[in-house]
Amino acid sequence: MDKVTKQNALNAHTWVGVFLSVLLFLVCLSGTIAVFHLEFERWEQPHIEEMENVSPQAIEKAMDSFLAKHTEESHHLFVVFPTSDIPRLVVENDHVAYFADSEGNLIEEESVSFTQMLVDLHLYLNLPHSWGMILVSALGAIICTLVITGIIAHKRISRDAFKLRRGGNGQQAQIDLHNRFGLWAAPFHLVIGITGTYFGLAGIILVLVATVNYGGDRDAVINQIFTPDPVIAPQEGKPAIGKAFAQMKTLAPEKSPIFLTVHEVGEPEQFIEIYAKAPNRMIYAEGYRFDTAGNYIGDAGYEDGEWGKQLFWSMYRLHFGDFAGLTSKWFFFVLGVMLTMLCVSGMEIWLSKKAHPPLASRLWYAVVWGSVSALALTAAVDMFFAGSLIAVFWCLMLVNTAVTVAVKSLTKPLWLMISGLSVLVLLITYVAVHQGAAFSVASLQLNIPMGVYVAWSLYRANVLIKRAKRACVHNNDLSPSAISRDTQSSSVNA
Repeated sequence: MDKVTKQNALNAHTWVGVFLSVLLFLVCLSGTIAVFHLEFERWEQPHIEEMENVSPQAIEKAMDSFLAKHTEESHHLFVVFPTSDIPRLVVENDHVAYFADSEGNLIEEESVSFTQMLVDLHLYLNLPHSWGMILVSALGAIICTLVITGIIAHKRISRDAFKLRRGGNGQQAQIDLHNRFGLWAAPFHLVIGITGTYFGLAGIILVLVATVNYGGDRDAVINQIFTPDPVIAPQEGKPAIGKAFAQMKTLAPEKSPIFLTVHEVGEPEQFIEIYAKAPNRMIYAEGYRFDTAGNYIGDAGYEDGEWGKQLFWSMYRLHFGDFAGLTSKWFFFVLGVMLTMLCVSGMEIWLSKKAHPPLASRLWYAVVWGSVSALALTAAVDMFFAGSLIAVFWCLMLVNTAVTVAVKSLTKPLWLMISGLSVLVLLITYVAVHQGAAFSVASLQLNIPMGVYVAWSLYRANVLIKRAKRACVHNNDLSPSAISRDTQSSSVNA
């Protein structure tokens, strides 16, 4: 490829990354953490009873107790089974959710405010959902653009694939690491970018496909993706969800039921649908349908549908790495860290080429490490505060910005230290609030990684501070006054 094309690709890669760096970083950071959103839901209420299986009778009892407690109108009822990725029994309607124990007794209301805020940050950047998702999806397309232009701009891909130069001021090593992360994980980054783009632009794609192939009939397109509701005789009475669940052992013994939905509650067209995860398949779930009395009607056909339907139903697992348990989640987490670090290193390379302008550099460090601090402190505040966590998070981000403008000594290592101390505050607060439950599996699967981050961030900050002191001493030794003193001393000694 000619030099002009490579240079144009490099220019596009640089300026797109610089101008959208903050938004790209926040989406990538929140998405990397949100890989464990189901684990965070367990972490927020670690004392809830967990189980591997539940009986149909316990499900019926839990729903009956829930309906007696909540009589408000709702178009749907839901039951989340412990055979899902959250080993707990949850019953809910369109408005509220409750945990239940293995006997079907209601325990307490589900409260996952921090997890919801985190996922909302990733999907919508905490903006109104209608156009927040469009913005985030556009950023997904930008990620694809950055991956492609980065590969085109690379001068010697095969020769430099494993090159990592050290020494000097560290800039070259940072450039090499940026190029290695971008090259090695390019397929993953493209998958994340494409699936992320799809989520927000699905509505636009729907309109285009309907216009081109179905004469503008959107319902016809929807029916190709989502199997239409079954045509059944008018239904009435309480849905027999226990009877429907009991049949899953016969209908799909190899599948794990994830959740149950009662559609159109109280209406003549009411029916029950149980979603079950198929082993060794990427699709989210297959749907099994029952009438109100619990009689089996048929499946939705997602598992054996056309390739386009199966691809659509695989988007969620492809984007969040939710297809091989914790193994795939940790794999996606590591690759997500690489993508996030690409945002960080790319901006820092640009700042170093501009001789690290003081204010711009401090603001960038406040965004990168200050956002980690803000997320940790928001999670801590959530244990005592019932208000909007979105407001808490963005207020903390504003405070970070104001402080870094006012305090010129807040350099990268200090912000890194602040982030580690903030996570430490979260862990201490968590143990104080949840006490013994803070050492359960639901807690430790996140608390241990957070503890590792605290240790790493404080160690790394200390290394950077010592390195800066050595550089300062070295620069002073090379200053004109120092050189003059050394020259005079040598003359005297001579």
